[in-house]
Amino acid sequence: MTSAHSPPAPSLTATGARLPWLDGTKGISILWIALFHFFIAYGAGHYPWPIGISSFASFVQSCAPEATILLCRLEGLVAAVFQRGSQPVGVFVVLSGFGLTYALAEAGRPRQGWRAWYGRRFVRLFPMYWAAHVVYLISPFVYEHDPVDIRFLLSFMGDRVIPVETLFFYLNPAWWYFGLLLELYLVFPLLFILLRRVGPGAFFVLCALFTVLCRYVLQSVLQAHGYWSQGAFFGARLWEFAAGMSLAAFYHRSHERTEQALFSPVGLGCGVLLYVAGVYSYEPHFLYTASDGLIGTGLFMITAHAAIWILRIPLLRTWIPVVGAYSYGFFLLHQPYVMYCGRLLREHDVGFGLYVAVAVAVVATVCFLCILLEKEVNRMVSRLRNRWMTRPSPS
Repeated sequence: MTSAHSPPAPSLTATGARLPWLDGTKGISILWIALFHFFIAYGAGHYPWPIGISSFASFVQSCAPEATILLCRLEGLVAAVFQRGSQPVGVFVVLSGFGLTYALAEAGRPRQGWRAWYGRRFVRLFPMYWAAHVVYLISPFVYEHDPVDIRFLLSFMGDRVIPVETLFFYLNPAWWYFGLLLELYLVFPLLFILLRRVGPGAFFVLCALFTVLCRYVLQSVLQAHGYWSQGAFFGARLWEFAAGMSLAAFYHRSHERTEQALFSPVGLGCGVLLYVAGVYSYEPHFLYTASDGLIGTGLFMITAHAAIWILRIPLLRTWIPVVGAYSYGFFLLHQPYVMYCGRLLREHDVGFGLYVAVAVAVVATVCFLCILLEKEVNRMVSRLRNRWMTRPSPS
């Protein structure tokens, strides 16, 4: 029995048109990514990369003369968590597949056809992406990764792929994910049709095998640049996207049974096993073909459980889902600013404890401002769209 002072159990089902645990998972993932970008600007050269089981003891030993063993262990643990903040990008790939499929699962196809669906996707993706470019140009304090040149125009038009060596991580490295989203959205209708024909289980297996094959060809046959496997070619990340699509199909069939399986101790254990397998699949080299897929799906399951736990905490269950609901703008905008602040802390040789406090404060501030900007961009787009739809037709 729940006492009068116990927090209520979180609601897993949809609130309006949203799923609280889904937004919670997004919120955790984007904050983790932002803290990672802050950390790599602050901690470059100060910590072994990565801090793992083999290097943890040596780090503590080197740190101990200047601090207590307990503080060194805590610092190493926090640094190790921050270092892995690039991996939640795979969680967003899973969530993208889930969101697109979940929205269409009931009707089986877009109400006004795929052409209108592409139009809505365009309106969802590009205005905030363009705003991020403009904000970068006019901002006085940013982490300068590259000069503004012709690549800026290519990026503004949506090209984050060709030429991959100089454009994939250009200016704001976080924008590479936009290019991957464009590719996945372009092929989504074909993927959705295949999902409905073969079923979610077979669909996921086929897509996972396709990902492994693509990564093997890119790495071992063509010896292509590593950016192609990271996400410049959608096939190299299709595993995670298909995992989200398949989960959405199962969720549509029975959301209660799917949630029971996903949020059970067995579901958490499977997520941990998949994640650990992904982390240790970088060597030998041929196993790398499955590493991102294993990490992305495993970390999604772990982070989803974390979201359920957070939904039990009064303050966090209010704000973390909000951060998740507006994670797109935060993702596009945060990196140049948190890295600028991280570099300042490194130059002033700020201690790790103060760094963590400042990082949390800066990330929270940037997140708040990004949410305000995304809301405003959404309002402007909505007004323009309404004017366009209500304009009188030519006689």
